[in-house]
Amino acid sequence: MQLKRVLFISAAVFMLAACSKPGFHGFEAKNPFNEPVKGKAFVLDRETVEPLIQGILTAESKILVTDNNGKVAISQCDDLDGDGTWDEIAFMADFEENQTLKFSFKAVSASEMPEFAKRTNIRFGYKNDPYNEVESELRLKSTDSPTISAVFQMEGPAWENDLVGFRNYYDARNGMDIFGKTTTEMALDSAGIRGQNYHVLDNWGMDILKVGNSLGAGAIAIGFGEGLYRVGQAESGTYRFITEGPVRAMFEFTFTGVPAGDRLYNIVHRISIYAGDHFYRSEVWVDNLQGNEVLYTGIVDMHNLPAFQMETAGLKISGTHGNQAFDGEILGLGLLVPASQFVEYKEAPASGEGIIQTHLAAIKLDDNIPARYAFFAGWELQDANFSSEAWFKDKLSKAALKLDEVKW
Repeated sequence: MQLKRVLFISAAVFMLAACSKPGFHGFEAKNPFNEPVKGKAFVLDRETVEPLIQGILTAESKILVTDNNGKVAISQCDDLDGDGTWDEIAFMADFEENQTLKFSFKAVSASEMPEFAKRTNIRFGYKNDPYNEVESELRLKSTDSPTISAVFQMEGPAWENDLVGFRNYYDARNGMDIFGKTTTEMALDSAGIRGQNYHVLDNWGMDILKVGNSLGAGAIAIGFGEGLYRVGQAESGTYRFITEGPVRAMFEFTFTGVPAGDRLYNIVHRISIYAGDHFYRSEVWVDNLQGNEVLYTGIVDMHNLPAFQMETAGLKISGTHGNQAFDGEILGLGLLVPASQFVEYKEAPASGEGIIQTHLAAIKLDDNIPARYAFFAGWELQDANFSSEAWFKDKLSKAALKLDEVKW
């Protein structure tokens, strides 16, 4: 996005502009909705924001973001490609209905920068003492918990914010699971080690989802014709940590040589979670497309709960609600897909080989644009209001107001 280029996607999303006007040199955002939007995150690339930065920008500079009311926005600068220089700035703000805010950027020293609480976290560690973080391990080719449990804490990478956590089985299953949280503190660094059992309710929460051979909490598959192929088995699979901080955490999975019928694909799955959200966000790139493929993701259906569908703010939303948490508590699960990328809903078989027991959503695949979706989890022990289906649906609708197609 170039300076002064205005991004008006539709009346249903935030209207954004980088501006250099008399008396204002910064970034303007308008909430188009007739209701407040709290914790709306914005991400600007360096090319866009650097011309707007006041003061002298050096390699050691921090970027202070303030709105036109003088309020400092929670922010972080992220190095996406690992070259030591930040590529994007992410910041958050609360909007009243139909409110416009103008944000200014200033280069300051580290001592001038406020200290923001860390509200997102990624943990990928080894199971055994000294519990070091994993940096370069290949994805295991096993398909059972005992094998991977002996190697990795929580069976693979886990990510959290102040409301909810998730994890990935770092083997050929490539499943997605959920940690319900009863604390706003970052808790997953110590889950599943030193005798802690995350299948039993602890003072921070617990593992709350049964996944089986479903797609669980938003795992992915490739589909074409009548075939549905889980993304998990591959010639090789890798993990790359990108960032974590007060606004967001982000990492990537790369799969090389994913078999689907007589085809092979290379896939990158980028996952991020932002502070204050009940959902994580996914972007998926697939190479070697032949033109008739779609990406599938979905919601586990092990309790025969009917799926509902809604549409809000340019997002197709599906969900289930009921006694489907690990110990029978009420859990709401939701999937949000940009309407422009949505293809269809369908059901996986109830039994058999391959992917089963899943409410599926098909998403368009494109050579140049990542397939996007968000997965939402609301647990009654985190917030008792989630026992109400109507309240859960309202939270899903409010989540849609925080997402748009400018920057996922």
